[in-house]
Amino acid sequence: MDYFDGSYQLKAKDFFFKILSGSAQGILIGVLPSAVLKYLLKLFITPGVVNWASDLNAILVLFQTFIPVLIGVSIALQFKMKPLDVGTLGIAVAAASGSIKWGTAPAGFTNPITHVKSATAAPIYVASGAGDVINAMIVAAIGVLVIWLIAKYLGGFGSVAIILTPIVVGGGVGLIGKGIAPYVGSVTTWIGQMVETFTRLQPVPMSILIAMAFAIIIVTPVSTVGIALAISLAGVGSAAAGVGVISTTVILLVNSIKVNKKGTSIAIFLGAMKGMMPSVFAKPVTMISFLITAAVSGIPVALMNVQGTPTSAGFGWIGLVTPIQAVAKDAADAQWINNYVNPMISIIVFFVVPIVTGFIVDYVLTKIVKLYNPMDFQQEI
Repeated sequence: MDYFDGSYQLKAKDFFFKILSGSAQGILIGVLPSAVLKYLLKLFITPGVVNWASDLNAILVLFQTFIPVLIGVSIALQFKMKPLDVGTLGIAVAAASGSIKWGTAPAGFTNPITHVKSATAAPIYVASGAGDVINAMIVAAIGVLVIWLIAKYLGGFGSVAIILTPIVVGGGVGLIGKGIAPYVGSVTTWIGQMVETFTRLQPVPMSILIAMAFAIIIVTPVSTVGIALAISLAGVGSAAAGVGVISTTVILLVNSIKVNKKGTSIAIFLGAMKGMMPSVFAKPVTMISFLITAAVSGIPVALMNVQGTPTSAGFGWIGLVTPIQAVAKDAADAQWINNYVNPMISIIVFFVVPIVTGFIVDYVLTKIVKLYNPMDFQQEI
């Protein structure tokens, strides 16, 4: 079957995992490009000067604004929808996610691009980060259900589908999503507040708890980068968050290399941990290895007073953002950093400790305790 029609049976388990898989793919497409090249492009960017590097950086950052669109499109493709439904679902999710905000500019407003003044009040749209990923998933799920119900009980919109689908699904579902956005956003805020309480503890337990929290968050739809920015997670807490992300990366890599194609393992190393959500959610017990590795790896972060910024907390090895930020003095982020560590300490904290710990933990849990096995991580990204 190529798309939804009256005979398509929507099963709960299949529905849940397709939503997860599509969300993971959309998030990865939006986040990875900018993260991987962030520091490399800085070498070629001169403040106040527009060149190829600044243009490329702007384009890659724009990917993040389009994450909701990518989530909607990726989920639609998981269900093998028609192009009309794919595009409509992508726009509906974008409209409801908060990644693009809109309002009305007063008469006399000067367009920053064209530098032309508007004679009358006009609508204005502003890109505003990645929006709320959780709301994007919920809206996409609602959209899928609406499209399925229309196909199953109405037989589709027929010859007027090109008109009614964007209006009913795009406009209707988008409007519902925009309405529930504040309530869904409170969930993300609650998660951020919970993580923030960890930072009020003493350094060692704080590092352990934050590392464990981010080790789990990185394999959920919640954005680790978004959480870190929302609560301005800096200093030791930021570095601990990065180590937590790395801990999960190590466990996933150790097992993926054994059962998956090279491309999947390379993707994980480059930051595609969320792409493994389906396999992790299928066997949640695997998260125990993430937690133990993160707990141990978080200790040297506090003992060596390794620092970070809100913009580096959720990345881990992605683009080497977290390790580099711990040693590189960045004038723009100087207000967040109290101390800088030398490269050797950064290597020990972000590479040696989590890798050694991850191998030991994985060996104990797979060979001795036999809590899970590498086949539980068999998946293509």
